[in-house]
Amino acid sequence: MKKILLALVAMFAITLAANAADYRLDESAIDAVIENAVAVSPSSIMGEMNATMHTNASLSAGTVNSAAAIILNFFLGGIGIHRHYMGTRPWMWAIYTVTIFGILGVVPFVDFIVMIVALVEDGSVGRYCGDTRFIMWG
Repeated sequence: MKKILLALVAMFAITLAANAADYRLDESAIDAVIENAVAVSPSSIMGEMNATMHTNASLSAGTVNSAAAIILNFFLGGIGIHRHYMGTRPWMWAIYTVTIFGILGVVPFVDFIVMIVALVEDGSVGRYCGDTRFIMWG
């Protein structure tokens, strides 16, 4: 029981520190940051991370790889990792887990079917990106 609780706490901490909207790579910006680097304190870094986490930027259809979202749903849908990848609330995985893996896997299964249908119809799952409802297809 202690291991399960520790794993849930670790997953919650990782979820709060990560958001799919924050992962963009601009090599020129990275080079500029390295050239202009200055010493910072740990408290200022945490302040910037908290400000970034609370920014609720919605994802566009081009930001999320549809195949990756569907694969994440297939393997980790019961704990809602696909919803986190698609830019929903950072703690959505906890709701999926507490509801016994999305009400015994029904919600992730329907998410899977809905994402495949959206991929066939629209060419992407972009219309579900940033959706903050528990049932994204409702």
